[in-house]
Amino acid sequence: MAEPVWGQLAKAQDNDQTIDEAIAAAIATHEADPDAHTGAGESLETHKAQGTVDHPVGSIVADKLSTTELVAECSLETLDNWNTKQHATLENWPGARLVHDEGLDEPGILASEPTTAGDFLDENKNMLIQATLYLYDDTTNTAYIILGDYTNDTTLYGFGFQIINGVVKGFAGGGASPTFTANLSIDATTLHVYRAQYNYTDDNIKFYIDGILKATITGARAKLSMGAKIYFRYSEETQTDSFMQIYNIIVGRQI
Repeated sequence: MAEPVWGQLAKAQDNDQTIDEAIAAAIATHEADPDAHTGAGESLETHKAQGTVDHPVGSIVADKLSTTELVAECSLETLDNWNTKQHATLENWPGARLVHDEGLDEPGILASEPTTAGDFLDENKNMLIQATLYLYDDTTNTAYIILGDYTNDTTLYGFGFQIINGVVKGFAGGGASPTFTANLSIDATTLHVYRAQYNYTDDNIKFYIDGILKATITGARAKLSMGAKIYFRYSEETQTDSFMQIYNIIVGRQI
């Protein structure tokens, strides 16, 4: 008598479904389950958490682009529509250079007040600011990247980055006494991508350098009062040839 094949045996004496058929049915049920692989630590969560989701070049088509955010990107081909103070110049494309005016003892400023059907900057919406830049010198100077506004070094509105004498911190401000992160410990004289991202739903601001999360401010809404500007500022105390070179700016806001 031929030996029986395990997979072709019935599951039980009262069920003639074969083991192979039972396995196939279980797989089909799993594939039809919309919640499969969505649990903590499973493949979809891991995929979503990856810093870079890699797909073939050209694989993102136009109808997959977001329809829930307003995003503006600028590589500063011109300073038209920007408010500038003292030395904000176009040295080379792409980008602009902010230089402290020694003669007038005035900082270099680059700012704009974006307008939409309502306030563009709104702490009740998800928002972000990203800039690619470096400082020529970081020993005795101060620089800001702000989605909000500036009064002085201790009166800040909105959120962004502060760089003082080479120490880079993220901040959230509602006026006086802003909240700062710890030192992000990067070399400000090296070209970096600075990104500050406010999440209204999660009530936090995340600060990234070159795509790497460096710090988070939680309970952000209680710490914020938005100004109306995209604002870059550079000042220095003793260096005569120092500057901040800004190559690219991206701002976004949830509709």
